[in-house]
Amino acid sequence: MKIKKLSLSLVPVLSKLAFELKRYRLSNRKASEAETMGRIGALRGRRRPVRTFQGGKSMQRRHFTRRATLKSLLAATALVACVPSAGALAAEFDWRQKQGTEINIGFSAHSMSDALIAMLPEFESATGIKVNYEVAPENDFRVKLNAQLASGDGSVDIFMTGPSTNWEYAAGKWIEDLQPFVDDPALTDPAWDFSDFFGNAVDVNRWTGEEFGGLGKGPLYAIPMNEEGYSLTYRKDVLEKEGIKVPETLDELIAAAQKLKGVEFDGKVLDGIVVRGQEFWPTLITGYGSVLAAYGATDLRADGTSAADSPEAIEATRKWIELLKAGPADIASYGWEQAQAHFAAGNSVFLLDADHMAEVFENPQKSQVAGKVGYALAPSGPAGRGSGIWLWSLGINAFSDNKEGAWLFIQWASSKAIMARTVPYGNINPTRRSVAEGPEMTKYVATWGNYNKVWTENLEKYAKWRWNPSTSFSEAGNRWALAAQKSFTLGTDPAETLKAAATDINAVMERVRAAAQ
Repeated sequence: MKIKKLSLSLVPVLSKLAFELKRYRLSNRKASEAETMGRIGALRGRRRPVRTFQGGKSMQRRHFTRRATLKSLLAATALVACVPSAGALAAEFDWRQKQGTEINIGFSAHSMSDALIAMLPEFESATGIKVNYEVAPENDFRVKLNAQLASGDGSVDIFMTGPSTNWEYAAGKWIEDLQPFVDDPALTDPAWDFSDFFGNAVDVNRWTGEEFGGLGKGPLYAIPMNEEGYSLTYRKDVLEKEGIKVPETLDELIAAAQKLKGVEFDGKVLDGIVVRGQEFWPTLITGYGSVLAAYGATDLRADGTSAADSPEAIEATRKWIELLKAGPADIASYGWEQAQAHFAAGNSVFLLDADHMAEVFENPQKSQVAGKVGYALAPSGPAGRGSGIWLWSLGINAFSDNKEGAWLFIQWASSKAIMARTVPYGNINPTRRSVAEGPEMTKYVATWGNYNKVWTENLEKYAKWRWNPSTSFSEAGNRWALAAQKSFTLGTDPAETLKAAATDINAVMERVRAAAQ
């Protein structure tokens, strides 16, 4: 009986499938390479040219290319085949309780967005909810979304968000607490299985609202969709030829990177390492953050003042500068784009940055080092091993008029079956344990050596948000990162630059605390 009910709910999908496949056969099958690559996507959507949809009021109906339409319909065919056993839409749960309504989604360009957009017809058919969406490059996406939320605009029901933006949105009461939706059996399918998410991935999206405290507790502001931790990526072929073992400690990494800087391999003169060196806060949570964690550096002292100039932070920064010296001459200007491109071009032996850049490195169409890359945890130091974390998650606008419909979409998008199907689009690393260990992820990374083992171990043991949450995080983080950069570019003693940074950060914190009272 359950199978029969599910089959009837898929009649619209099958009808649309037949019609669209017929139309597709009559259409021009040739698509431009740029359009194709835009759909396939790179590691993260902001890493490739994107198509921005504009019009109407603040949202526009989706516009599919013929190939994207075919991809969506073939995906629908797969759904028909697996629905009775997939558990994505349980027959005993009322997925059509908001039929006849509409939701609007704001996507940052990303492989996750590509995957979900391709599957939107399935959601609409299963729920009766009409979906409108807009896609924009990350910076444009953030600027527009912030303006909308600050003005109390409820036209965007769902949006992509992450740790630091959650705090700004929560402080402004712009983002909805999702825990009541999770706990409501009338709104949440029991098969959704909240316990399947990695705990660290969920905790990053919780915050009590307390400035410089309360992380991992209180309201749940978003559901995590993918994760990046920070680990060591290296050239297996170079280390083998040079007789150097994979570094386990920070000192070993520094020694290896410095020794290998200038080595000629396959006609190229290599840099020892590449990392982000820019003066912005992402540097602080990525490679530099792993070095700070290895020395036990924290952002605050026990008295609540900045620990940017603590002995641990100063010594970690000195080690960081040693690593930077083994990199390209212009490394101080590198963000993730430059670091990723430099390693993918075969110009560096080591990279200390986002683990899922592997999606680019292992693709022969995007990388000159495919099949030559190894993966390891970030190097340890006197305080052990550590990694930062970043997640793209889905949240609900507190001003939305259709929060229940929005929650049904987030629940569907983050379900086991749908999240597993986003993996082949490059939406990694998955935030569900069952998907991380499932056949889709296993197959996707089958030729990547021990990648799956390394990133899951990192997430379970080491990756976490290591900075006390605050609406001023970006400002304070930028100031700290600038101090580290100046220590390298100007040759200034880190004790001096970090002391000045701590003074400025304390002023920022005093201002924020005063405003919160």
